Amino acid sequence: MNNKKFTYVCGALLIALGVLFVLSPKGVFESIVLFAGISIIAISAFGIILSLSKESTSYFIGSSILGLIFGIILVSNTDSAVKTIPILLGLWLFISGVSTTIYMSKMGSKLTTMTSSITRIILGLICFMAPVIPISIVGIFIGVILVLSGISLITNVKDEEIVYKVKVKK
Repeated sequence: MNNKKFTYVCGALLIALGVLFVLSPKGVFESIVLFAGISIIAISAFGIILSLSKESTSYFIGSSILGLIFGIILVSNTDSAVKTIPILLGLWLFISGVSTTIYMSKMGSKLTTMTSSITRIILGLICFMAPVIPISIVGIFIGVILVLSGISLITNVKDEEIVYKVKVKK
């Protein structure tokens, strides 16, 4: 497959994934959590098998067992794991917003330049206080971004052809 076709396929996949996020944000998050849980179980099982060899340390088996337990929890309680994502996201947004606001105020920035950090604080509080709503909002936001990225990727391929056609006079 040549580079142009590969770019079209990637753009189409981004658009399709974006549409999935917009249509069913909670379902996509559940799928991601399930995939992550299965991946963690597989990696941890492999780590346990490796740690039983003579060259491995006890730290490796301990972290692999903890990873296995965590993966099993994710797979068996997918709905609970999806509900905790907005809480963790909200906590992260709030902390990063507050720290950026403090940093920007020490730098003497104007209120208009601190809009991003203030927005993060507000979004963090919303996510933290109402964890069910942000799953849909974040999923739809991610979906729109993916669709726009796919469209941009596909349209850049067409623009790329025009940019590289240069006539040279002898």
